[in-house]
Amino acid sequence: MNKIQESEKYRLMVENSIVGAYIIEDGKFVYVNRRLEQLSGYTNSELLNMNPLTFVHEDDRAFVAENLQKKILGEECERDFCVKVVDTDGNVKYVHVDGIQVELDGRKVIAGTFIDITEKTIAVKKIEKLVNYDSLTGLYNRHYFNIHSEYLLKKAQRDQSRLAVLLFDIDNFKRINDSLGHKAGDIVLVQTGKLISDVLRDSDYFFRLGGDEFTVIINDFKSESEIKILTKRIQKALRSSIEVDELSFHISLSIGISLFPEHGTSMETLQKSADIAMYQSKKDGKNRFSFFAQDSGSSSKILELENDFYEGIERGELELYLQPQVDVATSRLVGAEALVRWNHPEKGVLTPNIFLPLAQDTGLLYKLDLIMIDKAYNLLKEYDTQGKLNFTISVNISNALFHHQRFFSIMQKFQKKYGHLCKYIMLELTEEILMVDNSHANKIMKSLKLIGYKMAIDDFGTGYSSFGNLKMMEINELKIDRSFIKDIGKNENDKAIVKAVIAMGHSLGLSVLAEGVEEKCQVEILKEMDCDTIQGFYFDKPMPAALFSKCWLD
Repeated sequence: MNKIQESEKYRLMVENSIVGAYIIEDGKFVYVNRRLEQLSGYTNSELLNMNPLTFVHEDDRAFVAENLQKKILGEECERDFCVKVVDTDGNVKYVHVDGIQVELDGRKVIAGTFIDITEKTIAVKKIEKLVNYDSLTGLYNRHYFNIHSEYLLKKAQRDQSRLAVLLFDIDNFKRINDSLGHKAGDIVLVQTGKLISDVLRDSDYFFRLGGDEFTVIINDFKSESEIKILTKRIQKALRSSIEVDELSFHISLSIGISLFPEHGTSMETLQKSADIAMYQSKKDGKNRFSFFAQDSGSSSKILELENDFYEGIERGELELYLQPQVDVATSRLVGAEALVRWNHPEKGVLTPNIFLPLAQDTGLLYKLDLIMIDKAYNLLKEYDTQGKLNFTISVNISNALFHHQRFFSIMQKFQKKYGHLCKYIMLELTEEILMVDNSHANKIMKSLKLIGYKMAIDDFGTGYSSFGNLKMMEINELKIDRSFIKDIGKNENDKAIVKAVIAMGHSLGLSVLAEGVEEKCQVEILKEMDCDTIQGFYFDKPMPAALFSKCWLD
């Protein structure tokens, strides 16, 4: 084939591609293909010599202009990104833009592509709404609280600012439900949410955690008096009567308040402190607010347990438990999650919910992670020697370890020490880790994958960051959070979310694991949805490594 035929072939391919193609010179289009004309609504003659910013949505225009300028100057910038554009009919579309500086006939130009991702983006936004918002009140829900509260806490720690957690419920709410019915109770919850939302500031975050339990997070305040003023404003807002079935009545709140860093340095501790303060408000007669009392009886117990924890690490009291992960189609063991237990000399075996907050508050969480990674590697070495190694062990990586400045070098040392066993380790990362610094997280993940580690996103669906960036992450597996699996047989929203996540994961070439599987009907539904792996009490509970070996390997 001669050169003319070769160039004609490539011209036809580009001209008829389903992807929009362009060349920009001196800040204007000098070439566009048919697909870009269709996507924008402009004709070829209209697009040529047009500034690309003309049809970029005003929300993204400044970012695109800056990126374009950097590309023209040859400076470091994002090669690809997603933006909104507006076509000639005024329709807003979402597009994935790719572009690099190249040389054409001795001139520097920018060449790249536009891909229409509108349908996928809208579908993702619908899923995000199901995941992050309470369907009754429209407020942020517990899932969003779990991920975003940690993000706000990390930000406060980084900025050395303060943070307040207000926890409250409606006084005598059960009496409303019992006397007027759940429909009336729902109206009260909706009205309460609306009245409080109207007095909060734009910087405050308002969550409905479940039932009549609500939380407000106030960040970056200067003094306790600000918190008192806002709390009184919330109480005042509820002096307005609420109408239910032509009945008019007033409601009140019992509010508990905890402050960072005075009352805790982990969100779990801050919640517990606010909860203790809330019940103090109820004890004092309801319809009032209380700050957490630092000298309460619970504080001395926590301090005592902290001291035990320090000593427990030194004495080697932390033990690795394993919970099997099973292939849905074959019921064959394909993996196991490594879970930590504390063999306390007096209190017996303690679960993580008791001592992980202590590890976080005392700065020992990253050390605990390293102990578990080392134990997992030693176990893999033992199984390999016995010829039983044909599955992965998943190890949880905390925010504290992942963002430790030496994290990658530490993992590299493990890889050098244990060699090929590295490929049997699955590092489980939560979405909150990726929210702190997405760019840094992606670099670390790429480096980890290059030296042989597998990675999974744990508790997927409890946050939102990974939906938009999932395709950029160097991961192998998604773990669907147990909260969506629990009611999958009777809750259509949960079922729709799980089905969508499985489909999305598979479209990106990822394996999908469902956590918290406890019933046969859940297994059958997940099997119909082509879920790859399941984990939960339906197959087995977490157990010591010796018992796991006996039950699942021997």
